[in-house]
Amino acid sequence: MATNTVTGNLVCSDGTNIPLKLDTVEGTETSLTTDTAYTVAAQNVGDFAPGKTVIAGLVSCDNGVGYCYILSQGLVAAIVPWSVKGAVTNGGPRLCQPYTLKAGDIVKVMNNTAADREGAMAVYTARGVSRIFHVTPTGGATNELVDLQTGNSIGDTLQGDSIVKWFGTSVDAAKIETQGFFVVDALGNVIGSCSAGSPIVQQPSFQDAYGVNIALNYKAQYLTNA
Repeated sequence: MATNTVTGNLVCSDGTNIPLKLDTVEGTETSLTTDTAYTVAAQNVGDFAPGKTVIAGLVSCDNGVGYCYILSQGLVAAIVPWSVKGAVTNGGPRLCQPYTLKAGDIVKVMNNTAADREGAMAVYTARGVSRIFHVTPTGGATNELVDLQTGNSIGDTLQGDSIVKWFGTSVDAAKIETQGFFVVDALGNVIGSCSAGSPIVQQPSFQDAYGVNIALNYKAQYLTNA
C-alpha cells in the first residue's frame, strides 16, 4: 500500500482553526494529528485544544477515503466530514452538532486506495448520537453495514433511537443495485434510503433522513451485482 498525505482543518466556535496533516498508509485507520507547519508539535486534537468547541471541519485524502471521526473514550463523538482532494465543494461543512474537545480526543481517518470498495454510512440521531456503519463488498451479494466500533447491526446499535441526518459513500457506482444504502426492518421492509455517492467524484454532505426509527433486528444493507 502507498503512503500519501491526509490533510484537514477543524473550525472552532471562537474562531480557532486546527490544521491537520499526516502521511498515512492506505487501507489503515490512522490517528490524524496537527500540522507541524503551523503547530509546534504533532498533537492529537484533544491535547492541542482541550475545551475548544468544534463546529465545522473537513478531512481530505489523496485517492480514496473510508471515513473520519473524533474518537472520545472509545466511541464516535462526532463525525468529521470527509472527501477526496479535488472533489471538494464545501471546505468547511458544519458538524451535525458542535462538539467540545476533551483531553485525549483523537481524529481517526481511513485513507483508502481509489479502488477500495469500502462502503460507509455516517448517521446522526435524534438523541445526538453519531455512528458510522461500514462494509467492504467482495462480489455480488447483500452486504450488511455494521457498526465501526462494535461490529453490531444498526438495530443492536441504535434500537429505540431515530436517524435524522446521514450520508453514505461508496465507489461501487453501477455495482450497487439498491437506491443507495437501505435500512430494513425485521421483516425485510425498507424503512429508509441513504444515498451512496463516490467521494472521488463529489464531496458527500449530510442529508435529511426524515426520522428513520430503529428497532431490534433492523439492518443497514445494500445489494451489489459484482
